[in-house]
Amino acid sequence: MPKTLYSLDPIKPLFLPLEGLTQIGSRIIQFAQDDYNKAIGNALIDAKNDAEAISAFLNEFRESSLTLQSYAKEIERLLLWCIHIAKVNISSLRRNHLVDYQAFLKNPQPRNAWCGAKVSRQLKNGQPNPAWRPFGKAGLGMTTINKTITILDSFFNYLVQTNYLTGNPLAVDRRRKKRNRNQSKIIDRYLEADEIRAVLDALSGYPIADEDNQFQVVRARYIILLLFYTGLRIAESAQHRMGHFTQHEGNWFLRVTGKGKKLREIPIPDELLKALAEFRVAVGLPTPQPQFREKTPLVPMQNLQQPISTRRIDQILKWAFNLGANLIELDQPRKASKLRSASAHWLRHSYVTCLLNSGASLKVAQENAGHSNIGTTMHYRHVAQTDRHSATRQLSLTATKQITERDEEDKARG
Repeated sequence: MPKTLYSLDPIKPLFLPLEGLTQIGSRIIQFAQDDYNKAIGNALIDAKNDAEAISAFLNEFRESSLTLQSYAKEIERLLLWCIHIAKVNISSLRRNHLVDYQAFLKNPQPRNAWCGAKVSRQLKNGQPNPAWRPFGKAGLGMTTINKTITILDSFFNYLVQTNYLTGNPLAVDRRRKKRNRNQSKIIDRYLEADEIRAVLDALSGYPIADEDNQFQVVRARYIILLLFYTGLRIAESAQHRMGHFTQHEGNWFLRVTGKGKKLREIPIPDELLKALAEFRVAVGLPTPQPQFREKTPLVPMQNLQQPISTRRIDQILKWAFNLGANLIELDQPRKASKLRSASAHWLRHSYVTCLLNSGASLKVAQENAGHSNIGTTMHYRHVAQTDRHSATRQLSLTATKQITERDEEDKARG
């Protein structure tokens, strides 16, 4: 009779994203399972059990902290499900387990054990926070689930390629994805210009109680304009500094190291230069324009020495979007509800949309946004909807009838 896989108290974080990779194995204690998927022969990694195999996989991403954090989070979630629900180890997972796990991601039960408000993983004394929950407020949305499965597919594929596992229990999903990857996709999670202006107007009218409060409002406005006029990913905005603004022959660019450590230079429009100067003056930086190799974070804390986290940027924008929604609630309830659904990444979508709509080529939009494949840029086909709507607007059965009647009258008059 198989025993419980991992020695663990009721649901608490494994701290995979936070611990040194060499310590992960010591926290995950493996017991006998059927290990049906364990490869026979010599593995290409030094792993005697699942815990060491996980460490080996995550160690591949040690140079990319954000990727490591993202991958570790999804493996941690799967492990917690294995511990408390499936009672199996990684080497014993079958296809049906992964099908069940995907259903669980949508609706974790019991809800109060798995879901809750975002809180710190640890208390100030270093102990696990009993209020921490691994699956957000109410489970994961489809976009997040798709990302989760992609990460786990990479994980299992790695274990197969290194001869630790015989097969990938998610391989069926991968084949299905390959068949469907050429299906059309339209990006619709973006904000239109009037919706962004509503948020900026709400910030302009926000009551200022003190100096701290003023900084929060000024920085929120700056973040919105920064993301909209550059198309930065939220992680990119948190990782870069003011010194990454560069000048070539009088033209300003933002030099960004993005996904896959790919370098790109984003042209900076005049309106962002103005907003940048206003922000720098308002927060007390010595010059309106960034200095050469300036160390000030691109999005700083109030001390101007440290960058704020991606999570904090997202919280600030959620707050600002709600202010904008409140401002237009009575006159434009649909747009207000859209603003309440928006996230930081919507501003990146808005950037590509408006860039194409202003006449920029797909190639320019691809390079500015840092898309590795122009097919991703082509998903922003909604930019053509206005012209297509105008061209189609005159289509009418009534108009056709009127034309036919006029033709008959003309024939009768001879």
